[in-house]
Amino acid sequence: MRTARNPLLLTSLTALMLLVIFTSFLTACTNSASTTASGNNSAEKKKPALPVANPEYPGDYKVVEFDGKKFLQGRFPQGEFGGSLVRSLVGADPKTFNAWAASDTTSSGIAGLMFASLMVTDMYNGEVKPYLAEAFSVDEDGVTYTTTLREGLTWSDGKPITSADIEFTWNTIVAGGYGNSSLRDVTAVDGVPPRVTSVDERTNKYVTAKKFAPFMRVLGAIPIAPKHVVEPIIKGKDGRKRFQGFWGANIDPETLVVSGPFILERFIPSQRVELKRNDSFFMVDTRGKRLPYLDKLVYVFVPDVQANLLKFKGKEIDITQVRSRDTFELMKERESGNFSLHNLGQSLGSVFLMFNMNRRVDPKTKKPYVNPVKSAWFNDVNFRQAVNHILNRDAMVANYFKGLGYPAFTTISPVSPFFNNQLKGFEPGVDYAMELLKKSGFKKDETGRLVDKDGHEVEFDLVTMAGGTFLPTIGNMAIEDMKKLGMKVNFQELNFNILMDKVHTSCDWDAGIYALSGGDPFEPNDGANVYRSNGRLHLFDQRQPDEGGEIVVEDAREWEKRIDSIFSEGATTLDKNKRKELYDEFQKILYEQAPFVYLCDAMNIIGARNTIKNYQPTQLSQLVLGLHNIEEIWLEKNKGKTDEK
Repeated sequence: MRTARNPLLLTSLTALMLLVIFTSFLTACTNSASTTASGNNSAEKKKPALPVANPEYPGDYKVVEFDGKKFLQGRFPQGEFGGSLVRSLVGADPKTFNAWAASDTTSSGIAGLMFASLMVTDMYNGEVKPYLAEAFSVDEDGVTYTTTLREGLTWSDGKPITSADIEFTWNTIVAGGYGNSSLRDVTAVDGVPPRVTSVDERTNKYVTAKKFAPFMRVLGAIPIAPKHVVEPIIKGKDGRKRFQGFWGANIDPETLVVSGPFILERFIPSQRVELKRNDSFFMVDTRGKRLPYLDKLVYVFVPDVQANLLKFKGKEIDITQVRSRDTFELMKERESGNFSLHNLGQSLGSVFLMFNMNRRVDPKTKKPYVNPVKSAWFNDVNFRQAVNHILNRDAMVANYFKGLGYPAFTTISPVSPFFNNQLKGFEPGVDYAMELLKKSGFKKDETGRLVDKDGHEVEFDLVTMAGGTFLPTIGNMAIEDMKKLGMKVNFQELNFNILMDKVHTSCDWDAGIYALSGGDPFEPNDGANVYRSNGRLHLFDQRQPDEGGEIVVEDAREWEKRIDSIFSEGATTLDKNKRKELYDEFQKILYEQAPFVYLCDAMNIIGARNTIKNYQPTQLSQLVLGLHNIEEIWLEKNKGKTDEK
């Protein structure tokens, strides 16, 4: 996703000038990013002020037995019980607490604290480890997997967690496309989900349609549902619709039955979400006492990133992601604010400009989703590549991130072993971009406006999410760059829910600046729901599901078909070298076709109070603010207490 001559090194004169302005601090941080990317450990480089997090591996979890039950035992120093950890929600409330219906990062992140999966990714090394399961195996045929649950697992209502819950989750919710059908996208092989059966009360078998390289990671991506609670919802009248709204934003917390470390206690829209510890959670500390240590995990709503910064500086929240542009200011306040800044490296997420390439007719209105004139522009690769080659990514990094960021040109992170380092970045150039446009008959008229071959002036709307400063800022910078080509672009900042509806459902948009959270850097198939033509997040050409939740594709482009086949072959190929070749080709297709015009990535920096103990963030734990071991996080008492009653 990020290559520019040297994978992570800023080289533009503008960026370097800003680095000089910010002197040694920014230079040190940029050196840190460059050293990490290139593997250059030269003694000549200065020690960075914010080195990329690289904590010592604490070892594997142990399994211990207390009172006739087997538990996972924590691997961090023994802590103290009690207290509330406060973090923030910026811009939008969770839309649901249903882990299987969640499609936004806020909802899925909170739900992920309440519902556990069979396996989990170790955030130190990326290895897949047992979680609810105590054991797993793969048969010699390469398509049959077996998992065995830990003894004594219970839901928060006291009922046992059994193989029937797993069979129901996989065969009914996931395979049936209930809730967020993206779960089906990433678990199916050639569109065929695994067949799951119960062998006994604790054992399940899974048979995939073909050999499926990502399957062990997939076992860690699917939270297990309580069958005794959810099945009556699905089996009732209008079951699909009822499930979609089940445990939604109007939830009664008393109805929740969970398996994770926390359970919802209170939700006040636009104010706060309060989670309390789940006393039935299956982990213990070295004394055999049930984890988590925290009594509460509290999310406080803040309207925008500036308010978030003020709340963190005012000690109203304990931990937050910090904008690169605010880092220099906060560096000077670490001691007085009793916090530390942690550099988790280059963001695993992606930020991009995209055009609505939908060529279909809305069955409701009988009219094209996109104006045919604009659709012709957006489906022209020369048009998209002209925009790709006019955007000044270095200026975006320099001006918004103050140099603490990275230009982006492809989709897979350099952290990933699947990163294609042959795809080089390029300098923005008006002349080259205009040459691309001329190939498709575009030209500037006597007023300097860009017109197509039929004389239509190039004008379109660009939408992005309101409430923050990042997306609108780089959106405006992109507009200024596109003006150099004679394009007229009308910018709109939209409420999150309105934007989601336009892009995902109504398809009523021209172009957008959009961001997606990072997937699993160790498994490219994690992005199948974005890049496959029938994916539920195939945003540049979003196809709608039928009544059964299926997305049937009849108009895929040839390169989309090739990406589909790459993901099918990549998922069923066990040879690592062959998989690397396939995903290299996938990245090359995106690079050449530019359905997503990647922009830039931030240096992922977390501000955390020094009262937070056992806090060991890693580069892989970015999406959870480094709180990958939330069960063992504890708070030093009587110092920096921030919770509001």
